[in-house]
Amino acid sequence: MPPALKPLAAPTGGASSEGNTPGAQPRPTALVAVEQPEVFSVVAGILADAGLEAVPVLDLDEAMEAARAGSPVLAVVDSTIRQVAGMDMLKRLRHEPAMTKLPVILVAGEAGLDMDFMVDLGIADFVASPVDPEDLARRINLILATARARRDRRAATSRLRADTRRISAAIRATNDPQQMAEVVVHGLGATFEADHALLVTFPDERVPELALAWSREETSGGIPALNAHTAGELAETLWERGRGMAVEDHGQPADEPVPISTESRAAGLRTSVIVPLGHGDKAFGLLWLAGEGAPRDWTSTEISLIQHVSGNLAHGLVQGNLITAQRMVLKRQRDLDQAKTDFVATVNHELRTPLTSITGYLDLILDGSGGDIPDDVAQMLKIVGRNAVRLNQLISDLLTISRQDADEINLEVEEVDLEELLRAVAASLAPAAGASSLDLRLDLGTDPLLVDGDRAQLEQVFTNLCSNAVKFTPAGGTVQVSAALVHPDGAGPGVRVQIRDTGIGIPEGDLPNLFRRFFRASNATSAAIPGTGLGLAIVQDIVLQHGGELGIASKVGEGTTATVQLPATR
Repeated sequence: MPPALKPLAAPTGGASSEGNTPGAQPRPTALVAVEQPEVFSVVAGILADAGLEAVPVLDLDEAMEAARAGSPVLAVVDSTIRQVAGMDMLKRLRHEPAMTKLPVILVAGEAGLDMDFMVDLGIADFVASPVDPEDLARRINLILATARARRDRRAATSRLRADTRRISAAIRATNDPQQMAEVVVHGLGATFEADHALLVTFPDERVPELALAWSREETSGGIPALNAHTAGELAETLWERGRGMAVEDHGQPADEPVPISTESRAAGLRTSVIVPLGHGDKAFGLLWLAGEGAPRDWTSTEISLIQHVSGNLAHGLVQGNLITAQRMVLKRQRDLDQAKTDFVATVNHELRTPLTSITGYLDLILDGSGGDIPDDVAQMLKIVGRNAVRLNQLISDLLTISRQDADEINLEVEEVDLEELLRAVAASLAPAAGASSLDLRLDLGTDPLLVDGDRAQLEQVFTNLCSNAVKFTPAGGTVQVSAALVHPDGAGPGVRVQIRDTGIGIPEGDLPNLFRRFFRASNATSAAIPGTGLGLAIVQDIVLQHGGELGIASKVGEGTTATVQLPATR
């Protein structure tokens, strides 16, 4: 039986047929599935007084269309509507996104109510037939007030989440611990409308010691200073529990003792929330927000957001401290590198000056400028001269290495003809090769061998490699220098230079270490062949600076092949 009305005057307010006032903001809508015109008129008036526009729906299609078009905030449904049973209509409408959580007031007929079915459909409330307008008005206003409160809570929570996200982003944007702490105490204090905020960290190698406080301008006093023992114990206890501590009212007895209540009351504080700061299995500080005026029920969402920010702060402090320490170590290392470079440059100058004098006088003595000398003395002086040359080369190598470390080597790039350069290198080594009865060969082909590079440094590369081949090849052996224009797959044209010898070779286990400074192959050391172990390291650095590649292949007793590949001039 359709719902009836009790004999009571309808509330003031127009029915939905009057529509919204022209130019006014559209009112929220409410679906009304009521068949009797007089009942609809009363319901529409009540809804109008509540600020809602009543939209009549008498079948499923109308209800679906209205739900999709208007995003209604409430529905009043007659369970006995004839075209489609109201309950069945509601059941099918629940599948619409706009209707999933729509509060519904059911107008119940005489057949009674199926409570389980009402719970399943999410019925918010019901009125019995005949409809009492005052009762319906009270229920509508209660549902709307509840919905508004829920929306306000959601909006407030959304604002809190947005504000705390901004604070966390500001923490991540810096490595300065002081700046992080200032962002947190100012940001959280304002966001959660606290009167005071305090952040302290304890002596701990993981983070710097901090103590920052913030208060609103209109407040007096502040958060009391806790002694180190009390603060440390409180932070450690909260860290072990994995949660913060919220005090609704310091003036009222708590379920468990609060170690800071006495100090808080003395400082004029009424409510507090404290969260620990820590990393790993140990706390290293705490964050305290407090209010003066009235008790406050800190919600679980608020505490969770404060803990989230404090977690980001703790992580940022640890990372920032590590980065600061790394920067200090790096600065110290740079200072040491510069000191080493200065020392090497000074030693180079101080050694070269007397060494130049020694070699100059040796040349004069060997030339006979000081008179005739016995042959055995001449031989000894020649040995001194050779070792002076070795010492001079060692000094040069050390200076080169030092400059490479300090990035002080500048390439004077020009077009270099490697054919001409290799012929000059071979000519300079010919006497040494001839003294050892070595066959020094050149195979340079007919293609132009042009590269862009520093001529002096490239000459140093090939002089070093060729002199190594001569030095490590026994008498009667062969040293072959070959060069050719190549076109590697996926790369531009290049010039490949190979220096092959039939020398003593390099043990396989020593090959990975050849480019380490001061490293010498084990068989070269055992054979007492002179060298510093710096040559290949210098050669590799120069080749890499020219955008090239250096490779060494060798087999003990058969010889060694050094391959240098450089980009050709385009």
